[in-house]
Amino acid sequence: MKKQKTKIELEENQVQMLFAVLVIFIAVFFVVSFGASQPKNFELNKLLRSPDVQKISQKNNEEIKVNFEPVKAEEIYGLFICACCNQPLDKEKICCDSAKERIDFIDSLDKTGISKNDAIIKMVQKYGMGSLSEEGKKLEEEIKIELAERAPENHSVISIESDSFDFGEVSVAKGIVSTVIKIKNTGKSDLVINNIDSSCMCTTASINFNGISGPVFGMSMHGNPEDWSVSIPSGQEAELNIYYDPTVHPDIAGQHLVRIISIYSNDPINFEKKVRVDIDQVE
Repeated sequence: MKKQKTKIELEENQVQMLFAVLVIFIAVFFVVSFGASQPKNFELNKLLRSPDVQKISQKNNEEIKVNFEPVKAEEIYGLFICACCNQPLDKEKICCDSAKERIDFIDSLDKTGISKNDAIIKMVQKYGMGSLSEEGKKLEEEIKIELAERAPENHSVISIESDSFDFGEVSVAKGIVSTVIKIKNTGKSDLVINNIDSSCMCTTASINFNGISGPVFGMSMHGNPEDWSVSIPSGQEAELNIYYDPTVHPDIAGQHLVRIISIYSNDPINFEKKVRVDIDQVE
């Protein structure tokens, strides 16, 4: 009876494993046939995270592995844009230093042999969600899910008092105007802010924490402070100082302007927080 029972259990395990392999095969076929517009690895990751596959794998004390092919740089270029031209990256038509930097980074990822999925995540972590092209934006929700699942349990969380500010009318004659927006760490570990970027040099920003003001950051392509960071413990606040200088563009009186300030931190999910700044410039 014992041998018969063991034999039945083995047969059940084999059936369950075959079922799991069949599910993966069907998913791969579906992605290849119908999911050309999305990276395959994201779909396969969802499958491998499914309760049925994980339950069968754990019951048999085995792992179901899918060996993803290494990333190919040409598959990644078009998912991201140049920071100054906002055009999809094209290695055959490098428009500026910003595009070259991003293409070089993709090429370096290509040499490591990582998967396409991991390459996309690393690009987003380095350059932010705003670096995605229209094609890349189709993956945004999947990327956010992936980032959340990779985040440690006790991670930092950056919370900003407001993600926009309207200066209203700003006179060239009166010069620089400024505002302050509070930043709070609502996570469980230290929040480290290590970079700030602006969409234009007319708009700059700095961080003030515990009465100490950090350096002023502008548009990264024109050069920003390096090797700087500020650590904000759990539950504490800092101040984001935003400055607008109308004299940078003295000839655009009568126009409505929109500028973006990006704050980069070690928050594993919202590592790039954006604040929109509106200005109506007058003489």
